[in-house]
Amino acid sequence: MPGWSRSFLNPSLTSALEAGQTFEEWLSGRIPGVDYARISADQSTRSAVQAKGREAGTGIRHQHEENIETAAAFGVAIVKFYEDNGLTAVQPAVVRPAFAEMVDALHCRRTTEGFPIQALIATEHERVWRLTSDFAGVHQAVTVTEEGLFIERQAVFDLRSKHSADDAVASDGEVWRTKERIERHIRRRALDGGTPGGRRRFGWLPPDPRSGLKINMRKDPEEWPVLREMIESALRGTSWNDIARGLNTRDIPTASEKRWSGATVRQALTNPVMCGYRAIHGELVRDPTTRSPVVGQWDAPATVEEWQALVELSRQRGSKRGTRLTNGSPPPGREPQTFRTYLFSGYLRCGAVRKDGAPCNSKMGGCARPTEKNPDNAVYVCTALDCAGTARSVRDVDRHLEEVVLSMLDERHIAIGSEQPEWAGTELMQFLVRRRDSLEGQLGTGVPADDDLLRKTSDLEARISGLETAREKHHRNLQDALGGRDSSRWPMMSLEQRRTAISTVLQSVVVLPFPPSRSRRAPFDPALLQITPVV
Repeated sequence: MPGWSRSFLNPSLTSALEAGQTFEEWLSGRIPGVDYARISADQSTRSAVQAKGREAGTGIRHQHEENIETAAAFGVAIVKFYEDNGLTAVQPAVVRPAFAEMVDALHCRRTTEGFPIQALIATEHERVWRLTSDFAGVHQAVTVTEEGLFIERQAVFDLRSKHSADDAVASDGEVWRTKERIERHIRRRALDGGTPGGRRRFGWLPPDPRSGLKINMRKDPEEWPVLREMIESALRGTSWNDIARGLNTRDIPTASEKRWSGATVRQALTNPVMCGYRAIHGELVRDPTTRSPVVGQWDAPATVEEWQALVELSRQRGSKRGTRLTNGSPPPGREPQTFRTYLFSGYLRCGAVRKDGAPCNSKMGGCARPTEKNPDNAVYVCTALDCAGTARSVRDVDRHLEEVVLSMLDERHIAIGSEQPEWAGTELMQFLVRRRDSLEGQLGTGVPADDDLLRKTSDLEARISGLETAREKHHRNLQDALGGRDSSRWPMMSLEQRRTAISTVLQSVVVLPFPPSRSRRAPFDPALLQITPVV
């Protein structure tokens, strides 16, 4: 399950406003603030814990509960809650939407709904920042006015002290040292033949804390024969899709309780753990002395020769992605790749009805179907192995949906352009500028200025500069949003840029199958496409 973010007003504030109260009446003299919660990995998404029935978002909820208690103790009213669930704070490339929104709101001293805020509450500052760059943003936002407040661990955190900045730098270094330690630990454990860990794999037992059994170490007596059957079937030449169809027909789910696909079968059988080997960042783990692959201590369902044959089979079948010998993560410094080739892949949903009467609703992807007359022919097809009842020409679908999308982009572009929201920090900026001008007026009287007056003026200049940067970022983001909805830029956009623009206006498109009386060679009918726009 991927990470997710959200922000929402305090339900008690929403109820009070609906009952006719004003914000000031609800605030009742308390300090207006925000609550931020973050967790790097939601434990409920891990199969070992999921078996215990842990509810998704439990860690985030616990942080909110603790922050609410802290707020009450310090006389703070939480106006808005922000949360990033399953998102690490140690990767600069990882965007935390709720964190970014929260920092912007604090810097402007106003939420997007227009309510004033001045305090930030979190269970600990490591939940808010782990990198120096993030600390700088939080520091600037909280200290933009004197009454700014950050509370963690039931105490006020002094963001204005030199020690807090030193701690941020130390934390930044500790992040990278921790990552290096983890990397060394993974490699050392691999050299010792230890279990690969991670999620439970099909065919192996989950962990058992009572007996000390590690995950993916010993075979599951029920799934093991099925895994051997998959291996033998593949070696006899059965396609990945046919193996998946057979498993789905017998209602045998994957380890994550999902239906099999040809891709999941291939990925499972070509993984080097099948024969006791292990790979890290695309390279088999080898003994430093002999350079031969290290053999793990877990139960292996295939011999080395069988696994090598499966890998060669995958290569012969020409998988576009190749056979990756990885632990699921890209090598250091390389971002995960996307393999989208067709414009509306993933947005289309199959509108056929399965044999059991349930709607298919599976994603449809594009694939090449060359013919003698049209070597560039391609179609969008249903990806469900037990359906495959819907297909449409890529050319016809793209031509029609592009017109629809461009029209929707124009409407959004006009709407946003005519309703450009005022930057939330305008009022605060004007206030600080007036204070600075007043101080500069005192400096201009010719009377020698004391150090305190000079310090205040310099401090105000720094705060105003920070707000100016925030304002420029706001306008830049607004222009980016407008540009992404400007249909005139469509011809110059790359495939990824077009897909990003599509995501702003299009949620999904259900592709209905042809009526029984209609030939598959009938002219393209746009009425068989049911479009759901982004609300």
